[in-house]
Amino acid sequence: MFGCDAPPGESPSTFQSVPILGKLSVGKTLPSYAGSSESGQQAGNTPKDRKYLIHLLHTDLPPLCVNEECGAFGSIANIKGADLYGGSDLKLADQVFGIFPTDNKRFQQQAQNYGVLIISDQQAKIRAIYQHVYLPDMETILQDSEAIFAQAD
Repeated sequence: MFGCDAPPGESPSTFQSVPILGKLSVGKTLPSYAGSSESGQQAGNTPKDRKYLIHLLHTDLPPLCVNEECGAFGSIANIKGADLYGGSDLKLADQVFGIFPTDNKRFQQQAQNYGVLIISDQQAKIRAIYQHVYLPDMETILQDSEAIFAQAD
């Protein structure tokens, strides 16, 4: 399923937009869930303050993070008009989204250095799914997201 290696600190830019991944499909509703980050910020399947929601599942993130807790990409997502909920929580990735297996060792092997990004709207309708996303790819995807947001308006 996953299997590219890149030199440390470099992104091979292999991310790709896909119509279906695990339980997720573009045009369908994002599965419901609720969670709290370590600082107590709430996350779920709809944005808090903005029109769009970006989920970033990545092994280099905390178990669950909201906006700036996810690093600089949270601020960039906010500027683009989206909330960012991220994390490396295996329950979210497997049980809610059906993307990765719950076996932690297998997850770490398959998703090392990259992950999945999902864009949805206020009604939790999935607008885009990207796989094989390295963290440096986030900026490129967020630039592309403006077209996705414009199509949804």
